[in-house]
Amino acid sequence: MFVMKRLLIYILLLFVVSIGQAQERKIQKFKISTIEDFFRFENVDQLCSYFGKENIFTEKTFYQKPESGGKAYLVSQVNFGTPKAVLVIWSGDGKLLCGVQSSAYFFDYKAQKKRLMPNNWKTKQGLASGMKLSELVKVNWFAIKFKTHTGKANYGDLFPGFGWLKFKRSVSFLPEKLIYEYTLDLKKRNEYFPTLSSLTLNSNDKLVRKWNPMLEMISIYREGMKPIN
Repeated sequence: MFVMKRLLIYILLLFVVSIGQAQERKIQKFKISTIEDFFRFENVDQLCSYFGKENIFTEKTFYQKPESGGKAYLVSQVNFGTPKAVLVIWSGDGKLLCGVQSSAYFFDYKAQKKRLMPNNWKTKQGLASGMKLSELVKVNWFAIKFKTHTGKANYGDLFPGFGWLKFKRSVSFLPEKLIYEYTLDLKKRNEYFPTLSSLTLNSNDKLVRKWNPMLEMISIYREGMKPIN
């Protein structure tokens, strides 16, 4: 009887180990080389297994005040404060990856200020946060239009006219459609357009070429799952 118990325990341990190894092989068999590839992760545990728990910080956050009906989301910071940093946004229970963001900036908590650090992650089309508008034009092959927002002097979104990388273009990828958004850093716009409030600009414009704003952030979401700010 004692021998049978030990045998059953041994078989159970082998089963548990084999499940863990199968999960590890499942994660290792795909390569994460673009921002879109992050949508292959099925949960936070897989993300930690791939990049290492020490390189992941996951917390719960709200994109709208809870008292206003805002829903909780999980966000995972991967390789924070490095050129390989990326923000992964999960559903409330962490079982579905909703979005991925890469930024050319990170917040230096020690110095209490935002620092520039161009990002190494690229999209399938070859775009990366930190690229200048002139570099985006080379990737796109054609002139790029973008808009500035009234009352928001520091930010602007790429706008329809971005060739095959149009603002909010849906594409088929994996089982879900993805929505792409690209944000330009327009901090010096008043230097070139002192009276500008809200306008569509073209990368062919002489002043825009001289200005040459930077692609500050790339955000990619599953269709219909973008958190509401």
